[in-house]
Amino acid sequence: MKIRQRLTVLAAAALIILGGLGLSGCSKSTKADNKTQTITVGTSGAPKPFTYVNSHQKLVGYDIDTVRAIAKEIPGLKVNFQKTEIPSILAGLDSGRFQVGANNFASNPQRREKYYYSKPTFKDQYVIVVKKNNHTIKSFDDIAGKTTISAPGVNFTTAVETFNKKAKVKSKITYSNEDPAKTLQDVQDGKYDYVLIDKPLYQNYQKTYHLSGIKAVNLTQLDSKQISASTPYSYLLVEKTPEGKKLLKKINAAITKIQANGTAKKISETYFYGDYTPKEGD
Repeated sequence: MKIRQRLTVLAAAALIILGGLGLSGCSKSTKADNKTQTITVGTSGAPKPFTYVNSHQKLVGYDIDTVRAIAKEIPGLKVNFQKTEIPSILAGLDSGRFQVGANNFASNPQRREKYYYSKPTFKDQYVIVVKKNNHTIKSFDDIAGKTTISAPGVNFTTAVETFNKKAKVKSKITYSNEDPAKTLQDVQDGKYDYVLIDKPLYQNYQKTYHLSGIKAVNLTQLDSKQISASTPYSYLLVEKTPEGKKLLKKINAAITKIQANGTAKKISETYFYGDYTPKEGD
């Protein structure tokens, strides 16, 4: 009788131990499923409206809202934004300080060697902005020998740099992180001959500032092809590490989703009054 009682007690104890192990396993699994990842995204806060600080001192803009929308599609992903200069964004991606760079980044071979590029997030359309009485710049080739001002690393700067590599007479670029509205004012004031800029960005500034002393020179299909052969889109940059590669896969899946469900289009219409999201087959 005593032996039977002892066996019963041992069996009960074993069940308790096994049950505890089972609960412990469930707990670990739950923690793994709900694992959060926090990434730091570097941005310069310009050019507006891709990235800027609003009147409430909050970072907003097309690139910023796009990153936030992407994060919502990735379970457990939290995003911290840090405002800094563009060279510091790139240095931060090199050092691991930043996992993502969001700043209307164009593509170039040198940068692709150092960073992962996301799927395209914005389709670029360019215009050349000149003084209203300027009749010498009528096409992209006419920028040879002319002066311009532009931020380093952004898509339209890359387009001029690409032009200069092939041109016999180069366009002189003054690099500056000034707000594009100020660069447009500089053209109006005659400080520079032209600014190459995204068409929706120019339209956005004209709606806000009504700069009557400048005009936009629309580019021919040939000009657009010449520019877009190297930089037709804008992208997010991702650190080139094993963890960055995993993150890139998640980001690209999320980009596909927000472009398919209309979220990206809504963001574009908010900042550019039109749909400038990349389409399948572009």
